[in-house]
Amino acid sequence: MACVPKRGRKAPSTLAVPLIASPEQLSEIRQILAGSGAPAEILQAFDDPQSALEMLQMLETMAEQGPASPEELLEGWRPLLEPGFGPLDAELSGCEFVGMFRMMAPDDDDLPHLLLGLIAQAEAYAKPEALAMLRSLAAVGPPSVRPEATAAADRMVAAGQPDPSWAKEIGSPEFVSAFGYGDVFGLQETLVVEFRYGRKAHAIAVLIDHDLGGGVKDCWLTDQSNRIRKQVRQMVRAAGVELRKYSRGEAQEILERALRSEPCPVQPDQIEDVRDYLELLRWRLALLDGDVAVSPALDSGVPSPRAKERPKTVHRIKVTLRGSKPPIWRRLEVDSRITLLKLHMTIQAVFGWEDCHMWVFETSSGSYGVADRELGHRSAGARKLADVAPKLGDRIRYIYDFGDNWEHDIVVEDVAEAEAGATLPRCLAGKRACPPEDCGGMWGYQELLAILADPSNEEHAGRREWLGLESGDEFDPAAFDLEQANDMLSGMAHVLTRA
Repeated sequence: MACVPKRGRKAPSTLAVPLIASPEQLSEIRQILAGSGAPAEILQAFDDPQSALEMLQMLETMAEQGPASPEELLEGWRPLLEPGFGPLDAELSGCEFVGMFRMMAPDDDDLPHLLLGLIAQAEAYAKPEALAMLRSLAAVGPPSVRPEATAAADRMVAAGQPDPSWAKEIGSPEFVSAFGYGDVFGLQETLVVEFRYGRKAHAIAVLIDHDLGGGVKDCWLTDQSNRIRKQVRQMVRAAGVELRKYSRGEAQEILERALRSEPCPVQPDQIEDVRDYLELLRWRLALLDGDVAVSPALDSGVPSPRAKERPKTVHRIKVTLRGSKPPIWRRLEVDSRITLLKLHMTIQAVFGWEDCHMWVFETSSGSYGVADRELGHRSAGARKLADVAPKLGDRIRYIYDFGDNWEHDIVVEDVAEAEAGATLPRCLAGKRACPPEDCGGMWGYQELLAILADPSNEEHAGRREWLGLESGDEFDPAAFDLEQANDMLSGMAHVLTRA
């Protein structure tokens, strides 16, 4: 899937690229670096010739000149003191500055140590550019160094050094809107979240790859929000997919889910972007945790009045194993925003399935499971229950094990406003035991019950051994334990709060 092109102002690079090297030489240098234990980020840079040349230039400069002095490092912050530079410029400069140090640090634990040492040196230097660096690090630096950067900057101001004009704004932009789209199979999705400092808007674009685990594949900032909007509309029309507008809470949930997974950049520019901007993305996510949102109309570009988020809702659904007589079913309450992937996990838990076979949800808008182009299955992790069954009476089907073909009918019995403090998902009721895995579908299950009930059957001993039973009576097809079902859900349950 084509994602939003990267447009916008970045902090100026300090790396020149005058070197010339053949592909064979680059490959040989890469092998040498790998043998010496160079970090993965440096090795991955050699997958792209241009990035490799930049890396060689930096390594050559470091080898010849040694690490830059604090004065030389701080020199690069002087432009931020000039008229016209604002908080976004300071954030971009800070992100790339930290990214440069992250690339130099042997491991993640060394980065805070390097930056804390630089913070102390900057405070001692006591110049305006040092204060600019400290204010930037206080907003976009690693969480462990922000308090020290803030304290050092405050001491400089108390000693008489004037703050940069943007210091009071940095790190606290206002949320404007969120929108995005995904490919038809749900393998990837792009989310663009807009913010603004005063009248100046900017956006952070995030590419999420569900095929690689659902983590952040790329993320970057741009100060050209209008161009991003136009490009997204063009891509959506060309790809024939849906452009979705998200509330503040929906954007927050998407980003939280993506950031819980491991980042998955592939291309050198993605690796660089994730290295530089992932911390800023986490900071922007924290800003989304609020009570109001502004949602401009995408087609008109005119902001609508501020409005509170719509209350969260809860779906009550009944899941019945198709063809079971007497019926085997479970009644559940779930957050309406639950993804179909998590709903799959919920059904597995309360029925007692072992999640060892393929599965899919069949809905009026398509099939959702593990994304598979050949089967026509889109990613269940990119679709919510409220998207495919939004109202009372809606029905979808869940199929587990394409061999035994266990079909489950899911009916929406109610959609109600969320009760603050409710723990979801939860099982409200149920009837009868889940059939054993691999017993041959509903017909095979009925045959199994008959064999277990007849000790004289020649297959009785073999079936008992297969199930690990001392006697056929140990398996009770009428059994259902509500407390046990909710215990199985406890690992994925969360306390619901209103928006």
